[in-house]
Amino acid sequence: MGIYGFLLFWLAAESVGVPLPDEAVLLTVGFLAHEGTVQLAPAMACAATGAVIGSSISYTLGLRLGRPVVARIAARVGIKGDRLEKAESWMRRRGGVGVFLTRVLPIARNVASYAAGIAGIPPKVFYPAMVGGSVLWCVTVLTIGDLVGGHYKDILRVGGRAFFIALAVAVVGALGWLVWSWFRRRRLHP
Repeated sequence: MGIYGFLLFWLAAESVGVPLPDEAVLLTVGFLAHEGTVQLAPAMACAATGAVIGSSISYTLGLRLGRPVVARIAARVGIKGDRLEKAESWMRRRGGVGVFLTRVLPIARNVASYAAGIAGIPPKVFYPAMVGGSVLWCVTVLTIGDLVGGHYKDILRVGGRAFFIALAVAVVGALGWLVWSWFRRRRLHP
C-alpha cells in the first residue's frame, strides 16, 4: 500500500507545480511492477488519480484566484512569472488541445493547469482533456517501465550505458521535433 500512496502523492504534488521528476518515479514503479513488487493496474490508477487531483487543484486555483495570486504561489515553487504568462497565452490560443498536450509533454505539466485556469478554459473543455492526457501519460510511462524491466539486463549487455544515453537523446529529440513541427504548422496556418 505504501508505494501506491507514495505514487498518488508524488504525481499530485508534481501536478500542483512542485518540481518533481515524475518520469523517473513512473519508470521505476513500472519496473517494480515487472519484478512483482507492485501490481501494474493499481499503480496506473494511483498515478493517474494523483495527476488528476493535482491538475484539478492547479486549475481551480488559476480559475478562482487569477494571475496575481497564482504568480506569487508559482514563484514559491520556482516558476517564474514570464513562464506563467507565456503558458497562459499559449493555453488561451490552444484550448482543450493545449490542455491535452501539456499533460503528455514532460516540461509543461507543472504550470499548465494553472495557466488553463487563468486563461479561463471552461471546465467542460479542461477536465476531459486533462483527464485524457494525464491517464495517457501515466499509463504509457508505467508500461514502458514494465516492458523495459523484462529486458534491462539484455539491453545493458548489448549496449551498456551508451545505449541508454543514445536512446534517451533519440526519444527527447523525436518528441522535441514533433512539438516544434506542430508549433511551426500552427504558426504558418493559424
